[in-house]
Amino acid sequence: MTSTGLFVWEAQNLGKSARTRARLMDAAVQLFARDGFEAASVNEIARVADVANGTFYVHFRDKDEIAAAVAFRIAEGVVRQLDDAMAEVTDAVERVSLGTRRFVGLAASVPDWGRALFRAVWLFDDLRSELTQYLRADLNLGVRQGVFTATIDDFLIDTFVAMALNALFGQLQGAFGSDAGSRVAELQLRMLGVPAETARQQAWRQIDEPPLQLAPLLRPAAG
Repeated sequence: MTSTGLFVWEAQNLGKSARTRARLMDAAVQLFARDGFEAASVNEIARVADVANGTFYVHFRDKDEIAAAVAFRIAEGVVRQLDDAMAEVTDAVERVSLGTRRFVGLAASVPDWGRALFRAVWLFDDLRSELTQYLRADLNLGVRQGVFTATIDDFLIDTFVAMALNALFGQLQGAFGSDAGSRVAELQLRMLGVPAETARQQAWRQIDEPPLQLAPLLRPAAG
């Protein structure tokens, strides 16, 4: 039986159905992390969660659906972690560049979960809205600071998200190298009207801060 993880911890005061769903999600996290998404099976997820196979299908249609549900929760944590990591960064150019590079780098660092995050962003409107909320704030900050000259509207924001996801997908597929985040960040800054040299310096500068991690998002908070 799976040990207590993030989802069981969050559901501990909820009803039996919610707790069973949480056990399945923690089991999926454990197996995806250990064996990879393709190798994990519904039967094994149910076994690790200590439930019958039929119980799995009460809560999820298939393996893709449970992966998407877990990825949604992780993606929320990724967005918060990105924002928290940049709490002291006040320059909009730097914020946009760091946000893109860290998102692509973090998701690509754990390929199975990177793919799940990629699917989740496309599948869940609420998740896309949360992502774009932070992005819109940074873009509007750049306009106020006088460093972005582009019109900030839904088309621009959707294009930005699509560019970052394309960089992530290409890196996961092996079509792009590990510099995909920097390449797309430079293009994004140029789209916003940032001078070419400034865009290149920001997009390719070394990030001295510790890299973000997916692992803490899969464990209960301390305390």
